[in-house]
Amino acid sequence: MAAIAERLTPRASQAVFRVLLDSLARPGQVLALPQPEPGPGIVPLALAVVGSPVAVLGDPAWERTVCRATGARAAAPGDASLVAIYGAADAAAVIPRLRRGSALAPEDGAKAGLACRGLSADGSGEVTLELSGPGVPGQARLGVDGLGRAVFDALREANARFPAGIDVWLVDSRGQVAGLPRSARQVVV
Repeated sequence: MAAIAERLTPRASQAVFRVLLDSLARPGQVLALPQPEPGPGIVPLALAVVGSPVAVLGDPAWERTVCRATGARAAAPGDASLVAIYGAADAAAVIPRLRRGSALAPEDGAKAGLACRGLSADGSGEVTLELSGPGVPGQARLGVDGLGRAVFDALREANARFPAGIDVWLVDSRGQVAGLPRSARQVVV
């Protein structure tokens, strides 16, 4: 873990940031991360700045690594601006507790990385999402393995009052990422 944080040089961090940004701009597209090992911990690792409140659930060692590498500080999930949820944590129970911001301060909403086993741009998976909204030409389908429908129901509820909400990156075990911005409408089909 520490070795990955050490390898995330400014140039590598910028490359990860660009992939994360691109994935939010094109909801449902599956992109490869240049640093695949850390799973959802890559989100706070690449985005945190000194003093950022960060929560890493399901892998306490990653929280220590992120805080040490970035100068961020550990926080409870409801107080964190950046969150990573590994498989050992119950994402469906955590999502309702995350910060959503408000119509006047949408930037206060959390940004979260969620671990999953696999992502499929063709829509095949244990859960299939149909996405629409800004950045999606018409509709797109995204297949997700390793997360249940309850996670996406909780996310849809958390994002029901746009522009407030939570921006999410799904990060799979192969180092692929798909963005689900708060502006995307998603339905489980």
